[in-house]
Amino acid sequence: MPPSALSSSPPNTHVLTANGQSFPLGISGVQSAAADRNNNDYRGYDHVHWYVGNAKQAASYYITRMGFRPVAYRGLETGSRTIASHVVENGTVRFVLTSPLKSSNSDTLSPDDAAELEAIHRHLSEHGDAVKDVAFEVDNVRKVYSRAIQNGAVSVSEPRVLSDENGEVVIASLKTYGDTIHTLVDRSRYSGSFMPGYRAITESDPISTFLPKITLEAIDHCVGNQNWGEMDAACD
Repeated sequence: MPPSALSSSPPNTHVLTANGQSFPLGISGVQSAAADRNNNDYRGYDHVHWYVGNAKQAASYYITRMGFRPVAYRGLETGSRTIASHVVENGTVRFVLTSPLKSSNSDTLSPDDAAELEAIHRHLSEHGDAVKDVAFEVDNVRKVYSRAIQNGAVSVSEPRVLSDENGEVVIASLKTYGDTIHTLVDRSRYSGSFMPGYRAITESDPISTFLPKITLEAIDHCVGNQNWGEMDAACD
């Protein structure tokens, strides 16, 4: 087929989704449809949160193999007695790598800490090192969260404010499928390295001076793998 035939397709061609919803093809059409639904406050990926067996070792892997740099940390030194998290970045790609520091059956744990540790240990047992949360940056967490709930989304945690001397971050989380969640993040009033509760890391890993530069720009997409015959249900 000649190129002119490809470019002569009608501008209002639509694609039909699994649940019967219709969207126009083409970037301008998609943007127009999004604007019509007032979905103009989505900024993109904020971070991808992994549960891993050894967060420090995993962070070192991404630093030495994929050109990431350490950005922030929480753990025993910052007052977190149950989990340790290392935040690494390359371009706008930000990973949070979290590991448990103790088992979930300790008598000294609060109910919330015990529940969090139990969830992390179960996730590691069932999935190994894997993504728990694909977080999105939005302009208005409360509006996006409310709209999602109205459209049938299941809440994991309602909008709440985290704050420290660097400002405040508004977050809320929604369930997707399986054990994966989406956290909505508004960091427009925050000047810290990542989020309240984290300590900034300003020094680089010494080994980085001996490694070639690897430049990443952004996360293109995240894939959710499905079992045989379950794709339509996940899409719906």
